[in-house]
Amino acid sequence: MSEGYTIDGVDDEVAGIVVRYAGERGFRFHSAAKNYDALDGHVFVTPAAAQRAARDFARGRTARYLAVARRNAA
Repeated sequence: MSEGYTIDGVDDEVAGIVVRYAGERGFRFHSAAKNYDALDGHVFVTPAAAQRAARDFARGRTARYLAVARRNAA
């Protein structure tokens, strides 16, 4: 069984959804808008973490997000 949540971007724009599939520990992001395609496929610990990342990304804080993503990928 899977568990999913809608993720909002800035100004209540739908950025995408996160889904935790059976057997996975995190929530995988699926973008719903082209502006958030760079986050597509990333796995987040919680839906709230995905929400923060989407809002930060939309506000142009990509440098911070990419640094965290690189650190988590290692």
